[in-house]
Amino acid sequence: MTVAITVAVIVVVGSAGLGGYAWNNTTYASRDLQRVQDAGFREAQAVLPSGTELNFTEGPDNGPAVLLLHGQGAAWASYARTLPELATGFHVYAIDFAGHGDSARTPGRYDVHHLGQDVVDFIREVIGEPVILSGHSSGGLVAAWVAAAAPEQVRGLVFEDPPFFSTDPDRMPQQFNYVDLAEPAHEYLQQDAVDDFASWYIEHNGWIGYFGGGRDGIVSYAKSYRQKHPDQPLSLWFLPPNTNESFAYMHEFDPAFADAFYTLAWQEGFDQAATLEKVLQPSILVHANWRITDAGILEGAMTDDDAARACDRMADCVIERVDTGHGFHFEKPADFAALFHQIHKRTTP
Repeated sequence: MTVAITVAVIVVVGSAGLGGYAWNNTTYASRDLQRVQDAGFREAQAVLPSGTELNFTEGPDNGPAVLLLHGQGAAWASYARTLPELATGFHVYAIDFAGHGDSARTPGRYDVHHLGQDVVDFIREVIGEPVILSGHSSGGLVAAWVAAAAPEQVRGLVFEDPPFFSTDPDRMPQQFNYVDLAEPAHEYLQQDAVDDFASWYIEHNGWIGYFGGGRDGIVSYAKSYRQKHPDQPLSLWFLPPNTNESFAYMHEFDPAFADAFYTLAWQEGFDQAATLEKVLQPSILVHANWRITDAGILEGAMTDDDAARACDRMADCVIERVDTGHGFHFEKPADFAALFHQIHKRTTP
């Protein structure tokens, strides 16, 4: 009898633990967004001079203006964990780039120049004052373009693990983004058997092979989930938030955006070194963990040499080395928010 009771207790405790793990993995996003709403953020749309409609969120006016530019395949909601804290000292805006979230789809305009001009126009038309500008990943490339092209609109910058130089045409095929998203998006657009990019991505991305023998089960479950919930983000109960976040916005993503990286149209005519030399504002360059795989693929945004080269070309730059993956603002939201106070002090006479 005692043994039976002990076994029953172990089963109950184990089930409760698994249930809590699954609950956290499938509800983290809604809980994060609820905190954003409670902090006073509200969504809105703006039609820019180009005719592009951008979706964005705006927080309460608690200080200098901050504008956040998300990375490829994400959305403004990817900043949910850090927005409430940022809002305590700043007037925070975060956009959905064209081709992402609830913003317009603009194939043919998915390049750093059009995207950068949209950001300049958003600052002028919607915010109405110079901003502290932050871009994550490819959003960091756009932020550099904006700072160089419209310096009067940018007070300071927080570059969050941008792929400086690793996205130049000669290196792009060895960049993780190329094998993880650009190549699968290009292949998706060449076929017509599958019409759900989120399902296609989960099967063809660059990291799914790391699950070894569990790969097929994950893919099968994900496809079934998408069939049952076609209007909802893909959410897998057995994967942690960091992993779920990597595909949470793919149901709202235009794969033509990633295809522009595959064809190199996204960065055509974009001289990164020359652009960085025009960035005169105080800047922080966040550099997260990286490695080169046995296949020669850069997993991460930049090597140490890339980061040093980029920072050296800017007039007033410091490197912030962080022990996280690519999503620093998601993994350490308080540390991310603290960088804006540093920049604000450096831009205040």
